[in-house]
Amino acid sequence: MKGAELSRIPVDLRSGDWHLKVVPWIGGRMISMAHIPSGTQWLHSRVEMNGYEEYSGIEYRSAGCSEEYTVIKRGLEQAEEQESLALEGDIGGGLVLQRAICLPKSLPNVVRIESSIIAKSVGAGSGGFSRLVCLRVHPTFTLVHPTEVFVKFTSIDGKDCEYGPEIGEKILEANSRPNGEWMLVDKCEGVALVNRFSVNEVCKCFIVWDAGTCNLELWSEERPVSKESPLRICHEYEVIRL
Repeated sequence: MKGAELSRIPVDLRSGDWHLKVVPWIGGRMISMAHIPSGTQWLHSRVEMNGYEEYSGIEYRSAGCSEEYTVIKRGLEQAEEQESLALEGDIGGGLVLQRAICLPKSLPNVVRIESSIIAKSVGAGSGGFSRLVCLRVHPTFTLVHPTEVFVKFTSIDGKDCEYGPEIGEKILEANSRPNGEWMLVDKCEGVALVNRFSVNEVCKCFIVWDAGTCNLELWSEERPVSKESPLRICHEYEVIRL
C-alpha cells in the first residue's frame, strides 16, 4: 500500500484506561478519546474539525489545525513501556508543530500530550527568529449532561472557582489562571476530566461553552521562536470519580 493511502488510516492508541484515535492527515487531530472503564467518549469530533486540535497562532483555526502531519515515531518506548505516537506538521515559514501523545504503562489512567512549535529553518535576515507564534491547544469536549456540568479549579491566587455554561466564554490570565490543574465536572455521572499543565508554559486559559460542548484551551505566550527557543506545552488528562 502506498504511503499516501496508509496516511488515511486513523491511528489507534490503546493502553490502560484509554482508547484514542488520531488522524494524521487533517491537523494530526485526535478524533476519539474513549475512557474504557466508564464507556465515556470525551471528545466531540468530526474527522475534519473539532476533537483535539492545536494551532500556531492566537487566531481560531490558524496554521497547524488542518495541515497534513507525518508520523515520525510510533510504538512502545522501551524505557517506560508506553504506547506512543509522535507527529509533525509543516506550518510554514520554516516552522513545524510537533506533537507526542503517549499512554504511560506506569500511569494507566493518564493521557499525556507534549507539543512544540520548532524552528527548523528560518529565513536569512530574520536574525534566526520566526514570525510571532502562539501554541494554542484547542480540545472540544462533548457534554453528555449539558445542564449538569461545570469547570472547577483553584486559581494561582488561591481562589476556588466554578464556571458553568451560563458564562459563555471566560479568559483566565495572570493570577486568575488555574494553578496547574482544572477539571470538567459532570455532576450527573459523578466524574471529572482533570487537565494538568505547567503554569510556566501556559500564559492564558480559555473556557468556551457551546451547545453540548466545552473547550478548555491552553495558550502559550505569543513570541517568535528560534532553533534554540521553541514554544512548548506538556499536559495530561485523567478521569477521576467524585
